[in-house]
Amino acid sequence: MELVALLEGARSAPPGRRIEWRDRIAAHGDRAIEGVRPWLADGVLAAFAVRVIERVGLDGHAEVASQVLRGARGRVPAGVSGDIDWALRRLRAASRPAPPEPAAPVASPPTGAVRREPPRFAAVGRRRAR
Repeated sequence: MELVALLEGARSAPPGRRIEWRDRIAAHGDRAIEGVRPWLADGVLAAFAVRVIERVGLDGHAEVASQVLRGARGRVPAGVSGDIDWALRRLRAASRPAPPEPAAPVASPPTGAVRREPPRFAAVGRRRAR
C-alpha cells in the first residue's frame, strides 16, 4: 500500500486496532516520520505517532527519530510526554553497541592426563661433607 493510504487507514482505524498499522507505516522510514509528525499535536493520534516514530528509529533511523521526538516534547498532549520519554530511552538503548561476548572458558585437561616434570633445581655451591 502507498504511504498516504496507510496513513489514512491508521487515522480512521478504531483506537484499539490502530497499532496494527504501525509497522506497515514505519516501513517507509523517514517519509513515515514526516507523515505522522503533524499527529504529534493531536490528542487522539499523538501516542500512535510516537510509536511509529520509535519503530522507524529502531529500524535504522534512530537519529532522525530522536530529533523529531525531542522537538515535539513541548507540543504533545500532556499524557503523551511520558510516551516520548519511553521511546527516547528505547532508541538510546538500541543505539548502544552490544557488550562484547565473554570469552569461552578454557577447558583444563583431566587431572590424570597431564604429565608433569619434576622441578629442576640449580646447584648452589658445594655440598658439605659430614
